[in-house]
Amino acid sequence: MFRTSRRLAALCLATVTGIALAVPGAAAADLPSPTGTAPVTGAATAPPAGPHPPTLVGVRTGRHAGYDRTVFDFTGGTPGYRVEYGALSGIGTGSPIPLAGAADLRVTFDGAYPYDAVTGAATIDLRRTYDPALPTLRQIRFGGAFEGMITAGLGLADRVGFRVVRLTGPPRLAVDVAHQPSQAFGTAAVWAGGDADRVRIAEVRTGTHPGYDRVVLELATAGHPLTSVSYRVPQPSEIHVGLTGLTTGAATIAGPNPIAVNLPRVRRIALTAYPNGTASVFVATTRRTGFRVLMLEQPTRIVVDVAH
Repeated sequence: MFRTSRRLAALCLATVTGIALAVPGAAAADLPSPTGTAPVTGAATAPPAGPHPPTLVGVRTGRHAGYDRTVFDFTGGTPGYRVEYGALSGIGTGSPIPLAGAADLRVTFDGAYPYDAVTGAATIDLRRTYDPALPTLRQIRFGGAFEGMITAGLGLADRVGFRVVRLTGPPRLAVDVAHQPSQAFGTAAVWAGGDADRVRIAEVRTGTHPGYDRVVLELATAGHPLTSVSYRVPQPSEIHVGLTGLTTGAATIAGPNPIAVNLPRVRRIALTAYPNGTASVFVATTRRTGFRVLMLEQPTRIVVDVAH
């Protein structure tokens, strides 16, 4: 029988949305770790034309509880922006610009300048490389500037959640990248969740990261069903994810099934929905090793990381 445990749910990461936040004042208090990985865009607060357009004047970095922060300082307001995972290349040349770390986060400012609009003097050196050596943030480089566009790249230790925070007084844009989950890998059963009426799996995604493979169950519910994760006794190298809703509404599963995977540790995923409101996800691995479970929100996800 499944049982609900709010205390065990505390093993999971606190989350916020991946959209941009507007925070007035000189500084923002520490926020929960970001979890969103989808591209984030925002509109400018000042037009690029005029005597005082958004002008990039500095870059700063800092470590917070649960995330690393990069702050882009501006005068004249903040420009439009887009932040997304992707390779950095030189503006005008298209030449790839390598970054330290396993993942590249690209930042594009639209309607911003690296020089004073009146004097033409440079306000920042775009040739400089920043090496903050923080837990996730390893490097910052620029791709150049042209006709009001500036690109930058953040080299990260892993593909993690991020968010953009717009700050005022003075105007600046902060990009937060999450630290790695703090919980250790283990082989003991994990119980979490328990506040979703039904089990509705919208998509299953997989990927490999430095040191582990990741299985993501995207849910079409606002909350998480009661979730148990453990190795199966008959199949010692297969992980079973059991999901139970608060009602007996039939579980639903979208997408291909089974799923063939060719990752270092995870090789196959099979899903079964039952009419009594439960579902099973079977994750076949090459050998029994440690795993960890993350319960993420906005969007609602269950993540199982399997150590290499």
